[in-house]
Amino acid sequence: MPGKRFIVTYKGKGAAPAIAERLQGLPDVSVLDASLGHMLLVEGPEDKLRPAVESMGDWSLTPETAVPLPDVRKTVKGAPGH
Repeated sequence: MPGKRFIVTYKGKGAAPAIAERLQGLPDVSVLDASLGHMLLVEGPEDKLRPAVESMGDWSLTPETAVPLPDVRKTVKGAPGH
């Protein structure tokens, strides 16, 4: 069963240190996207991720949230001509 998804964000000054390899080495953890460098999308158990991220200093761990997009298509509310 896949783990929960989290956003790992760098809050420090200057260039973000590379941590993707370190997180990838944790049991049951996958780095899904590290393309930004200062922000990573990871999947895994929070009990493994939280202590690892907190030990890295200026990094924070936030659960991923999904916001549904509204349906912006126009709809007909009645038959035409009435």
